[in-house]
Amino acid sequence: MSDRSRVFAAGICSVLLTLGVARFAYTPLLPVMLEQTSLTLSWGGWLAAFNYSGYLIGALVASRVRSLTTKDRLYRGYLILGVVTTWMMAVTENPYVWVLSRFIAGVSASGGMLLASALILNWLMRQGYRSELGVHFMGIGGGIGMAALAVIIMQNLGLNWDLQWYLFTLLGALLMIPAWFWMPRPEISNQAVSPKTVLQDHPPSDRLERLLLISYFFAGVGYVVSATFIVDLVERQPVLAGQGALAFLLVGLGALPAVLVW
Repeated sequence: MSDRSRVFAAGICSVLLTLGVARFAYTPLLPVMLEQTSLTLSWGGWLAAFNYSGYLIGALVASRVRSLTTKDRLYRGYLILGVVTTWMMAVTENPYVWVLSRFIAGVSASGGMLLASALILNWLMRQGYRSELGVHFMGIGGGIGMAALAVIIMQNLGLNWDLQWYLFTLLGALLMIPAWFWMPRPEISNQAVSPKTVLQDHPPSDRLERLLLISYFFAGVGYVVSATFIVDLVERQPVLAGQGALAFLLVGLGALPAVLVW
């Protein structure tokens, strides 16, 4: 495996962990938890709300951190948090512990989504590669599909909700290995690999930033509702009962090539 492939694999594994396991596993497991635990639909919504509020804070923190060394430390810390918060979902039925778990998992999600992309982009530019991140962001669709497929398999085996969370914890721990060791430590000099090329920063205009903020806000509203409750919505349709995880799997498969197409 080439260095470039190894770095992209590290980034994808970080997304599979911090989003696919720590975040998206909750969606296909929601109907199971509603059935087998004391969780109510109202509490399910609150858990999702705290998850996204954590992600917002994580994104704001990532946007304020300028040091690549600090980004790297946060990235690795968030990988650990992704595993720990998944484990927290399995060990109790206390809704307040679940709220804490979902909030911290939301913060850690920015590790795979934002911090990893910054580290990969910096590495690509310094190695003289194209500054492209489409391959990295395929991990989002992959994470959705992975979580859905894992739940389908575990439910066919008749496993209880807590055992499914324990197995997701194990999966997250395995994903952390390549995400940790294949992500190179950042170079902090201003000199690229080529001695004649100096890295320059070209920030977008204020107008473009405002348009991106507005578009991301409205896209986020639709994403929050569909990504969190699509499984439960499908399960509540009489003709589609039992197909919620399959619907989530199709969402993930559709998202996989979308980043490259766009």
